[in-house]
Amino acid sequence: MAYYSIFPEKDTTIYSHPDRIKMNAGHDEVLEIVKERGTSDQRYYPSRILIKFNNEEIKDVIENKIGSSTFTSSIELYSAEHKNLTTTLNVEAYAVSRSWNEGSGRFTDVPITSNGTSWVYRDNDIEKSTWLTGSVITTGLTFGSSSININELPSGSSMELTINGVDYVPVISSSLFDNNDSEFFVQISSSTDLFGINLASIINASSSLTNITASYNTSSATPASTLLLSGSSTGINVTITTSSISGNNQSVFTSSVGNFSVQGATSTTTTPFAVGTSGSLIASGITEGGGEWYTGSGFYSTQQFLNGDDLDVNLDVTSIVLKHSASLFGGQTYPTGIYNNGFIIKHPEIVEENTSSSFGEMAYFSTDTHTIYPPKLTFKWDDSSYSHSGTILTSGDIFLALYNNKEEYQRKSKQRFRLTTRKRYPDRTFTTTSNYIDTQYLPSTSYYSLRDGETDEVIIPFDTTNTKLSADSEGMYFDLYMNGLQPERYYKFQFRTDNNDGIQIFDEDYIFKVVR
Repeated sequence: MAYYSIFPEKDTTIYSHPDRIKMNAGHDEVLEIVKERGTSDQRYYPSRILIKFNNEEIKDVIENKIGSSTFTSSIELYSAEHKNLTTTLNVEAYAVSRSWNEGSGRFTDVPITSNGTSWVYRDNDIEKSTWLTGSVITTGLTFGSSSININELPSGSSMELTINGVDYVPVISSSLFDNNDSEFFVQISSSTDLFGINLASIINASSSLTNITASYNTSSATPASTLLLSGSSTGINVTITTSSISGNNQSVFTSSVGNFSVQGATSTTTTPFAVGTSGSLIASGITEGGGEWYTGSGFYSTQQFLNGDDLDVNLDVTSIVLKHSASLFGGQTYPTGIYNNGFIIKHPEIVEENTSSSFGEMAYFSTDTHTIYPPKLTFKWDDSSYSHSGTILTSGDIFLALYNNKEEYQRKSKQRFRLTTRKRYPDRTFTTTSNYIDTQYLPSTSYYSLRDGETDEVIIPFDTTNTKLSADSEGMYFDLYMNGLQPERYYKFQFRTDNNDGIQIFDEDYIFKVVR
């Protein structure tokens, strides 16, 4: 089989509506991409879908089924009941960059359930691990270390050091003075080194200079007898002045940049998101939050719906799954590999940020649906092999039969189905054997399709790349993994051959059932 589907490990909808920003919908039967009108205002609030597929199942498909073959993969969501849709819609999928908990809530819970992920929280409203938001953080650059040389012991309080308006005053006995927020008294002691050590200790203890750290290099260190100031600050400059610059003959304090130092922390802004990620939603009146995801080439998929289109979602996420695979198999990290935290499915930001209008409601069955339409991640690859020396039926009335159909198959099995193909009315010839037992073949341009036996829903389409029929010395065949299908359902095959007469479809109720 060159089509194989796995079903979600977890999925949910997260809502920005003020009544539901902390609501969990992890066990709701429906996933929604919707903009809801506010209860007490005229704004429209968007929702998003989170969905994740199991790591071990992804590894098993790639390692044990696909092997070295090239594959594609897509997320498929099946439509529930859409309402009031605009004529053109776009849906986007991104790789989620942080973990989240599904929870067990439903949209209809009263009071609302908040034991899992929501618009605000990744986990729940008890642990309250919030999604990062798009608000910028104001930061300061670390200023360069200011080297203040202490050339000799000060003789008294006239040789003070001032840092950002806070005075450090040398005194013979600090116990005679009371320190305050703007003035600290430093014991001169018996040596330059002891004075320097005392000065650094008092600067570090000063609540007025929380962004500055001081240390002192003794006369035996390099640079010798030097007060070193380092640290960071937000939105201010660090200004150092000394009273010994003017009006005093003693040069107790000198600086490497003259007799003063202004080495400031420049105010900057930065995003809180990790490199290569984004998230949140910045729109008037809408609470920031709603997930975090990777951005850029290889981390993104999109699908457009026009008026009259089938509204089932089919997003090609091959590039994202390959990055998950690089992490799962090789331990590679961003940007080559990323840990699998699932996918976020949403409308473009330009649509979400327009709070004055709605595009309608897109509803899809979730993994908790009681229908045959849960979401799935489908892998597709070409596993066909066409090699034989028999007669190829390129035209005419062709008879086809599925001759080894057992009618019931265990879900965990892999089945090889074989076809009998021949002319319905063999040419009259004189032979010693029956014409009906000759092995004959369809052209290499022949395919199979799988449908639901009850609803006739297409499960596997005629895919001219990935559902080719194989051929060997025994005849035509193809393989099917049963655990890629829903159990306790009936399915039926159709076959197609493209030959000299055009396209021929074979539909003779080739039915079987998958059982647990």
